[in-house]
Amino acid sequence: MATEAQPPALILVVDDEDAVNRLVSRYLTHLGYRVLEACSGAEALAMVRRPGPRVDLVLSDVVMPGMDGIALAARLLARCPGPSVILMTGQLPEEVERMNVNGQIVPVLRKPLNLDELQNLLRVTLEGFSDAEADPVHLAG
Repeated sequence: MATEAQPPALILVVDDEDAVNRLVSRYLTHLGYRVLEACSGAEALAMVRRPGPRVDLVLSDVVMPGMDGIALAARLLARCPGPSVILMTGQLPEEVERMNVNGQIVPVLRKPLNLDELQNLLRVTLEGFSDAEADPVHLAG
């Protein structure tokens, strides 16, 4: 009996800078992921809530006008089941590699993004490794 192949993960990229959205989306598409883009936290939340394919992961900037990435992450992580979340920023201290958002650990990537680090973090996050299997990290929040 043949099993049906799973479609590639659907990733929603959220950044108020169009150039960042385009660059990251192009890279993720090159890696084989399906990609959506949003330019604000409110738009991203609406996209996750709409009917259609389930968003597997949200990759969001932290600093955005209106709903910032941390508030977006909190709302997304309250959903059950909800997408995984990775935050990206150049605004937090470099030693912050993960944040505690509503009791859940959210990885934080530095801007400008290291594409190899992004690819590895996506693999680990989407394959569902537990926090215990990850390297020790510094927490904020």
